[in-house]
Amino acid sequence: MFSGDFVFLDLETTGATAGTDRITEIGLISVKDGKYENEWQTLINPLRSIPNNIQLITGISNEMVENKPTFEEISDGLIKRLEGKILVAHNVRFDYAFLRNEFKSCGIKYAPKRLCTVKLSRLLYPEERKHGLDSIIKRLKLTSGVRHRAMTDTQAIWDFAQYIQKKFEPSLISSSIKRLIKEPSLPNGIDQETIDSIPACPGIYIFKGENDCVLYVGKSKNIRSRVISHFSGDHSNKKDLKINQNINKIDWCESAGELGALMLESQLVKTLSPIFNRQLRQREDSFTIHWDPIDQPKTPLIKTLSSFEEIPFGTIYGIFATHKQASKTLKDLAKVHNLCLKKLGLESGEGPCFSHQLGNCKGVCVNREPNLNHAMRLSMALNRYLIPNWPFEGAVLLVEKSQLSGLIEKHTVNNWTHLDYKIEGQNEPSEYRLSPPTKFDHDTFQILRKLISKPTSDITIIPQNL
Repeated sequence: MFSGDFVFLDLETTGATAGTDRITEIGLISVKDGKYENEWQTLINPLRSIPNNIQLITGISNEMVENKPTFEEISDGLIKRLEGKILVAHNVRFDYAFLRNEFKSCGIKYAPKRLCTVKLSRLLYPEERKHGLDSIIKRLKLTSGVRHRAMTDTQAIWDFAQYIQKKFEPSLISSSIKRLIKEPSLPNGIDQETIDSIPACPGIYIFKGENDCVLYVGKSKNIRSRVISHFSGDHSNKKDLKINQNINKIDWCESAGELGALMLESQLVKTLSPIFNRQLRQREDSFTIHWDPIDQPKTPLIKTLSSFEEIPFGTIYGIFATHKQASKTLKDLAKVHNLCLKKLGLESGEGPCFSHQLGNCKGVCVNREPNLNHAMRLSMALNRYLIPNWPFEGAVLLVEKSQLSGLIEKHTVNNWTHLDYKIEGQNEPSEYRLSPPTKFDHDTFQILRKLISKPTSDITIIPQNL
């Protein structure tokens, strides 16, 4: 059951962005040990105009709030109603973000334990697909007044709580609530306010230690959730344990979507050299396997990318950190596909290759297999490593737009190479601005190939050579 002190709450606001929009109405119901205690509501003057579309949704007009108290004027009384109580709301992050920012502007710190009834509904009704307040009201046949007014919606959330207390065992309700309000054990150098200020949007995050030493760079479609996950486990992961022991600062940068986050993560790992990032590190030069059965070379050659005046996409296979890694790949393919070590350029001299002597090579080295047959098998074996030709006539513009924030990122790419980058709609310039490498980069290639093969609805591909 709802054991302890809770406050069920709903807000109406001038918009969806806690950092810039303001509260226009608050409705709350205080509950102790699952029983109603009292309620309170008020309209609030947001000290700014309410957009027309918001007025239509909430029914709250500029005239209605014109002579009402500001948040600052009700802040002392409100914090007394909220202090020491678990905050309950439908999508509690939204309401909490607004309350935290409003209280902060008044010099009041507010960081309660929080319970989200959307998540609670999902836990208790896993078979249901929709958990919005309208869906819950309809499904459970709850009595509801006019939606999108603070007290009406608060009452609906409280009605849901009363319904589930009758429907489910008290132990199940209690365990579900405990599970949802359990907060991560934060490292000593990080406070809850820092975590709460991280946005729930795509982007990158950077963990830093003493003297701004960069420990780790990560990316996520939801930065806040991903950061919390580093602190929520049992630290059986040695990397997370070491990060938790050394971290004292978190930086982040929002992006329009996954593409921008992936690109910036790749760049920052190379330029900042984080201690706990092993992949995506900067390489002096990379090796590849060059082979073209129709032209030249007749046998695969292991070459550095820098040795090509123009990279021959479609006839290179794999990107390797060392010559040894590329050579091992060819040897492994020879074993699996019965290929000739001499035809792979791994052996020289007269007579059969060593692999043929062991009964593995099919004998192209001693004219027992036609060269064409061996070339076809080699082509099939190498195909999984192929760096293909660029699939467009020339450069394309990849436009990624966030439906949540309106942020727009524009990437100009050609021949698997990131050439130019522009960003629109960013409120404040970030010190972690993406800077295209303007030369072929294997990690960029991997990002682009995946995106182009399975483009998302957030990205528009615009050819530039029409």
